[in-house]
This record gives sequence, structure tokens and C-alpha cells, in this order.
Amino acid sequence: MRIYFAPCGIALGHAGRCIPIARHFKSRGHEVFFSTYGEATEFVRKAGFPVEGVPPLKFYEKEDGTFDFRRTLSAGPRSLLVFSQQVGAELNLIEHFKPDLVISDSRLSTVLAARMRRIIPVLILHQLRIMIPHSRPIKRRIKQVIKGYTERLGLEILGSLWKLSKVIIVPDFPPPFTIAKVNIVPSHQYIKKLKLVGPIIPKRPEELPPSYDLKRMMGFDDRPLIFAAMSGTLAEKKYISDLLLRIFEEFPDSYNVVLSRGYSEGSFPGAKIPANSKRLRVYDWVDDRYLYLKACDLLVTRGGHNTVSEAIYYGKPMLIIPTPAHSEHQGIAESLSKMGLAISLQQHSLSRENLLTAVKEALESSIISIRIEEASRYASQFNAVESIYRIVCDLLSRSCE
Repeated sequence: MRIYFAPCGIALGHAGRCIPIARHFKSRGHEVFFSTYGEATEFVRKAGFPVEGVPPLKFYEKEDGTFDFRRTLSAGPRSLLVFSQQVGAELNLIEHFKPDLVISDSRLSTVLAARMRRIIPVLILHQLRIMIPHSRPIKRRIKQVIKGYTERLGLEILGSLWKLSKVIIVPDFPPPFTIAKVNIVPSHQYIKKLKLVGPIIPKRPEELPPSYDLKRMMGFDDRPLIFAAMSGTLAEKKYISDLLLRIFEEFPDSYNVVLSRGYSEGSFPGAKIPANSKRLRVYDWVDDRYLYLKACDLLVTRGGHNTVSEAIYYGKPMLIIPTPAHSEHQGIAESLSKMGLAISLQQHSLSRENLLTAVKEALESSIISIRIEEASRYASQFNAVESIYRIVCDLLSRSCE
């Protein structure tokens, strides 16, 4: 088979979950090809796959990583032009590669291009409902009603387009441990096409040595190990990484800390890595974050869907610092807090004292410890990569052997 992958290029999460699927297909002797844009293009290339860049869609952010709704909205006409260019680029690339099936991760342009080329499109999507971002609580009833109706209208408009996919794969858990509860609200137009397969993770915890052994291999002692793994757009990662670095430098010696700023090569030319100490290690990028995830006692995260999914598989309590006005991160932080899997701390409240209090609460809470163990056992029954492989084979009516 020839499989064409088209992940969204905003941040690295979409490409990050397509890569393990592509590796699985390649290991079974099939050919794969990628199209994406932005930071994700070089990320896919370094993973060893052929990739072509297409015109990049983008949204605007403020200096602190907050979504800039006004600037993004004002760029609407320009975005429509880029979208049409992206569809054209996808048409050319699909014609050149001649795939049997196209897997789009959150990209409508690829779904449309696949249908135009009469190629089967499969969609990976965990944000079925797009939430209107807001940095402050909406208190007025009329504004809440308008927001709800607008989001519902957007759901149905997008639904009329997403339904062009043959199958819509949702990489999340079914209840009771659904991660993105507020986003996984389907339109009636495609509800029969939905398949919840569980989150996609490149490396399962059972593939690695025990946590204690990993700590020793890395040179850590018995102090609790905090792994702060930053993800998101470049603006998000830079602001929060700089802020956390200043705080962690003043943290008590009773903790070991690893801060991964999530800067892929070339993200910030000339950026310097601070001198590491025995208790604080700072990296621009870690090649195998799963070693640190398995070894750590607590994960500090922005609340990206992939990262929190991996933490659940690995049975790690979380401290989530969601990006302001980022509806997905905020929704996930609220969802995991209610499930007893994480502590949530807003960026505007981030200080040494508040972070230290939240860390202690997350590490010492018996409720979080029990709930994360339950969620990890639940997660162990899912193998999303194999499920997606079987779905594709069934669609093409070919042997998976």
C-alpha cells in the first residue's frame, strides 16, 4: 500500500502522532509520504520520512503565547487564500505520489484534495467542536448563549466538510477517561463514521526499564523527579520555558528537575542553554522524552492532548499550566482536574510559591495517586496504532499480513 500522511503543521503534536503510525506501516512493507508545513516539516524529515512542505496556515499569538483572536480574525481573507493554495499543493503532491489512501490529521485541505483525486480520505481529529477562546470568564448570560450558538453553528458547518472523510478516527479514550471532553462533541452529520481508538503513543511504558533503574542510569538520587516538558507553538514554549526556568532556579534542593523547552533545532538560533546543576537540568530538546516520562514522579505540562495522553499511559500525576485563552488546553486542564488526574495552575498565577504548593499537592495527593493508577490500567487495553492500521486495511480490503 501507499499511504499519504498530512498532519497539521501548527506545533508538533499532530506530526508527532502521525509518525508512529507511519513507522508501523513502513515496518509492514508499505510506502509512506508526508505533507505538512511550519516547524513540523523538519520534524518529520528528521524522523526519516520523505516530506514536502505546503503553504503554511497560521494563527497569531501575543508575546505570552496567548491566542490573538483579533489579529487572527483580521487575517481571514489571507488565510482563505493560503488555504486554497494548500489545496492546490495537496492536489499536486497526491497526483505525484499516487497513494491508495490519505490520512489527514486535522487538515481539511487534504481531505478536499483527496476527494477531488478520488482517493479514500481518513481523518484523525480530536477537536470535533472548536471552542471560541476567551481569557476571562464569560459572566453575562446573553454572551454565554451567543457563544454557545456560534460554536454549535461552527460544529455543523465543519461537520458538513469533515464528513467527506471515509472514517473519522478520534485518538482519545471512551468514557470515563475521555481527555478532551468539551471538544469531543460530534455533529450528527458524521457520528456514524466516528471511531474512538485511544490516544496514539510512539513508545509504551512496558518497553522501558523500571522507573527506579532509569533514575539511576540518569544519575538521579531518591529526591522526587519533576519533568517539565513544554509543547505548543514557539511563542507558547518560549514564554513558559523562560518563566519556569527562573522559578526552578530558586526551587528547594528537595527536588530534581528536568526542563525540556521543546525547541527543535533552529527554532531560536543562538539560544543559550543555561548551565546545568546537580538538581536542575535544562535542555532545548530531548530525543527520547519517554525515558524521562517513565523515570519522573511528576509531569509539568501545557496540557497538550498528546502529552497528557502519554502521562496517563505511563501512570504519572500531572501539573498542568494551560496556555491562556487556549480553549483546548484550558478544557483538558479542567477535565483532568475533575477526574482527579492532575492539578491545574493558571499562567497568571504562576510564581515560586504557587508552583511549589501545586507540586507538593500533586505529589502527595492520595486521590491523584489512586486515580492515575486506575486510568493507566484502563489505558493499557488500547493500542491505537494497531487499530488504525486495521481500519486502513479494512477500508482497502487488503491483507494486513
